[in-house]
This record gives sequence, C-alpha cells and structure tokens, in this order.
Amino acid sequence: MKAKIQIARHAELPLNEDKANFFLQISTAISVFLFSIALAAYFMTSSMISSWNKNIVDGLTVQIMPPAETLSEEEELLRTNKVISFFEGLDGVLKVRKVSNEQIQHLMAPWLGKNADIESLPMPKLLDVRLKDGKTFDFEKASDSLKEFAPYASIDNHGLWLKKLIKSAGSLKILSLFVLALVLGATVFSLFYAVETSLKVHQNIVEILHVMGATDSYIAKQYAIRALKVGFVSSLIGIGLGFLALFVISHLSSGLETGLIGAASLNRFHWIFLFSLPIWCALLSMGMSFFGVKQVLRKMM
Repeated sequence: MKAKIQIARHAELPLNEDKANFFLQISTAISVFLFSIALAAYFMTSSMISSWNKNIVDGLTVQIMPPAETLSEEEELLRTNKVISFFEGLDGVLKVRKVSNEQIQHLMAPWLGKNADIESLPMPKLLDVRLKDGKTFDFEKASDSLKEFAPYASIDNHGLWLKKLIKSAGSLKILSLFVLALVLGATVFSLFYAVETSLKVHQNIVEILHVMGATDSYIAKQYAIRALKVGFVSSLIGIGLGFLALFVISHLSSGLETGLIGAASLNRFHWIFLFSLPIWCALLSMGMSFFGVKQVLRKMM
C-alpha cells in the first residue's frame, strides 16, 4: 500500500515559474479594478437614491411670491407666518422651516454669482416642509386649500419629477450589478483556465506525484496557496488603481456637484468593504483554485 505524501516545506510543482502565473496576476488585477469601480458605483447610487427618498420625496418646497406693492417688514412677516401656520396645521407634516437668504443665495450662486444681493431682488420666500410620508401625503388637496387660504403661495412637489429620476438611478444600480456579476464570472473563468493550463503544462510532474502516492487534495493545496498569494498581491494593485480612478472622477466632477449629485457618497461601511476586497479576492482565488484543480484532475486522470 502506497504511503501518502505529506505536505512538504517546499512545493514540488514549479508554479512560480508557470506562464499561467503571469496571466493570473494580470487578470486578477484587472478584475478587481473593474469590480471596485462597479461596486463603488452601486454603493453611491444606492446612497443617492436613499438620500433623495429621505430629503426630497418626504418633503416639499413652498414659494411665497413677492407682493406687487411694497410692504413693510412686519407685513411681509405676517404673510410668511400665515403660510407657515397653514402647513403646521396639516396632517402628515412634521415641521416647517423658512429657508434663509444665505441658503437661497447659495442655491442661486451658479446663476447669479456668489456676491449677488438677494435681498434687493424680487425673490420669493421659500419654506422647507418636512413630511411624515411623502408617498401618502395628499399634495393636490393641500395645494387647492393653499390657493384659497393664501393665493400668493404655491407648492413645488418634488416627488412628481423625482420618480423618473429615481427610476433612472435604479436602472444604473441594475447595470452596476450586471457588471459586478460579469466581472465575477470572468474572474472565475480565468481561474479555471489558468488552473487547467498549468496542470497540462505540469502533467508529467503531476503523474509522478500520483505514482508516489500524492492525492488530488495535496496537489490542489499547492495551487490554492499559489492562488492565495497571487490573488492578494494582484488585488492590492487592482484596488489601488480603482481608488485612483475614483479620486480622479471625484476631482473632475467636483465642479459639477449639485444638491442631487452631491448625495452620491460612500459611507464608512462602503469604504471598509472596498478596502477588504483584496482579502475576499484572495480567499475566492484560493477556494476556486482548490476545487478547480480537483475537478480538472478527475478528468485528466
């Protein structure tokens, strides 16, 4: 009965000199790079939709148009407080907040410039109304009642146009998931291809090891250890390039940032998951190599 070979301190298979080794390094680095970009896009899109639902769908803006004739400061304050009282008395309203002139100036800066004198312009007063649930709030009823109560005020319902925007963002999430699945599938295929190619190259050595009593698991462990090292180092390069690309994209888009686009961000959990990609990639490479070698050996031997 042949004695099984025990795992030695050195590897009998010259995997470090294998041409498939270089292919595995390149394919892993590229896969992790693409995966990190697609995953960041998915996280940012999810964050953006969540922010829209929280800050825009569950809220509305009220415009109080400037009067045709000049009013005193007290009279303008009474007009504004009248509208505030109206919304505070509605069911489903959490709070009503007057938007300050500084905030209005910041919103209008892209069109009027940062030094525009907002107070001297016939700008409408703005109210930010927070709702308990924007999906169930009766906007039409509130708008009709407001016209009778204060005809100089009007409601801007963001939810009407935001639904299409959220739908488009949802399509982007699906596209990101498709890219993630595609990259993951390509990575698995590359691993199996590299394993199969390497085993064919070293088929003579593998046969000798089998004659000496080596099991398929013993040979698979050597490939798994190689894949663990290659997967971790290559994925570090890939994730580094991915972070560099995200930094460049963020820098280029900083000048175009608006309240809507600015909602796309990565939280602490997202960054932790992205930074942990090399670990997950190394473990995936090790596991797939181990089971891939055993599968190929069953067909070869």
